[in-house]
Amino acid sequence: MNTPTSARARTAAAAAALITAVGVAAAPTGTGEASAVPVGPGCPALYVLGIQGTGQSSPTADPLADTGVVGALIAPVLSAAPGLVQRSYIPYGAGFGGAVPGGGPDPYVASVSDARAQLDAAVSQIAEQCPATMIAGIGYSQGAQAMSSFAADVGAGVGPVGPDRIAGIALYAHPDRANGAPIFPGRPGQTVPDPAPGTSGAAVSAVRLTNPPAAGGGIADGATGYGALTGRVADICTDGDLACSAPDRAALLRVGAEIAAQADLRDPIAAIGSLNALFHAALGDAWTTVVLSDFQVGGGNVDYTPQLPLAARLIDAADPRIPAPTSGDVGAAVARWNEITAAVATNPIGLLPTLAGQLSVAWGQLVADNADLLNPAVWLRYADTVARHNGYALTGQLDSGVAWMVALAHDIAGTR
Repeated sequence: MNTPTSARARTAAAAAALITAVGVAAAPTGTGEASAVPVGPGCPALYVLGIQGTGQSSPTADPLADTGVVGALIAPVLSAAPGLVQRSYIPYGAGFGGAVPGGGPDPYVASVSDARAQLDAAVSQIAEQCPATMIAGIGYSQGAQAMSSFAADVGAGVGPVGPDRIAGIALYAHPDRANGAPIFPGRPGQTVPDPAPGTSGAAVSAVRLTNPPAAGGGIADGATGYGALTGRVADICTDGDLACSAPDRAALLRVGAEIAAQADLRDPIAAIGSLNALFHAALGDAWTTVVLSDFQVGGGNVDYTPQLPLAARLIDAADPRIPAPTSGDVGAAVARWNEITAAVATNPIGLLPTLAGQLSVAWGQLVADNADLLNPAVWLRYADTVARHNGYALTGQLDSGVAWMVALAHDIAGTR
């Protein structure tokens, strides 16, 4: 019989193994040392910046080498729009705690943070050096997470450039993809990209992004909106790619992902130690929040009245973007639990059955929130998840992105 505890342990272990191939994490901003962007000769109509996936880049990578999934999209754009487009790739660690061949030693969270910092610096340089040039972005997997956070900030008006400088952004295998998200987040049913700012959009109007829909959502579960860039950000996912199409009811899988993304995986002993420490920290933080936020104590009565389900508490506790409880919070939780214990001790017959029933319902909901993890039919969908994650170029999923970038270049050039 499957129990919630055994399911949690099994899921965390599975997540750590699977994410080694596909990569997930929260995508904070960071402050890495930026490299100069190769621009020239002259300034193009469109400059395309690419961010590769886990293991496909390094801090010393050639910024002009058309390699990996992102290179398979950008190289044809250069050929189809000669003289109108320049490109470069963001050199960064592309690591997953040292566990992925070709990737750097930093934990995934730090790697994404570095990519975002390098991207901000690159965009700022291009915008300053080429005032009439518009910028597009292509991100894949880990790179899509960094590119997505950039798009969200630009769309909200807090990025390194204004929304009017961004022609379009294409995300592939995006770990922060919203559950059941359309190709253009915030625009259900839209298949034609919005035109680049200041252009007629004549060429872009002939482009259709009709990639097959994907069920589920990103394993990082940190989806956000794109504000003023809505309609110019495409989120493309292959169904069954665990990075962007994880099961709907798999909250604990995402907990495992958050934990693994922060871990030092360079050797087995470090992996066990860091994963164990992070997992216990996540559960401890979750319980602290539950005790402080979800129990009502007073007048000799105790009630568990959750503001959020246990699954959501666990995910929040594992998310590095949400501040951990302070020492004061921990002390307050201890004091609150002492109050709960004292109240139950004075009236065990009246309070204990009710409280136990409330917690049982919450535990049952936690199991329900993760029911897909116990369903063999669900996992059949992910039998070849690594092949699906790595196969965007082979399956033609990049073709519409190529057409989009070429159309953007022609529309922008037509205004100059």
